[in-house]
Amino acid sequence: MWETKIVEIREKVKESIKGLSYEELNEKPSQEEWSIAQIVLHLAGAETRFLTLAIDSAERGGGKSDSDVDLSVFDDPSQKLIAPIEPPTDPQTMEDLMKSLDESRSLTTRFLEKYTKEGLNRQSMHHHRFGDMPIWQVLELLGKHEQRHLVQMEDVKKRIR
Repeated sequence: MWETKIVEIREKVKESIKGLSYEELNEKPSQEEWSIAQIVLHLAGAETRFLTLAIDSAERGGGKSDSDVDLSVFDDPSQKLIAPIEPPTDPQTMEDLMKSLDESRSLTTRFLEKYTKEGLNRQSMHHHRFGDMPIWQVLELLGKHEQRHLVQMEDVKKRIR
């Protein structure tokens, strides 16, 4: 299910930024908030971290996890979460942002080409916020994370225009 959803959500992210000017991509709604470019770089960076962790864990054949972790924290956009790594602040072009999204997605594609849910048989990985979780659940994590930030991007667009 999430194998399909992550593709749809990523297309929505790309569609959301198409047609934005360089200035709109890089304008912050306030000093404390991220620009759309920073959100996109955060998404690409998070995907790279999530999938590198998943692939490394799958290749090592680590422990087992009997149950999924609760990812509902991503469902409430009003609940502020602190990112472990801040995205770069230097201005970005549309081309650079699309390249970042495509490069990070290549890891997800590699993961999906090599592994199946059944093949991973509840193998686990360790996530800094959620602890031990089934490797396959990384797809749900990725999808919920991107969906949350897609909502954030739409809000930023309204506020900077």
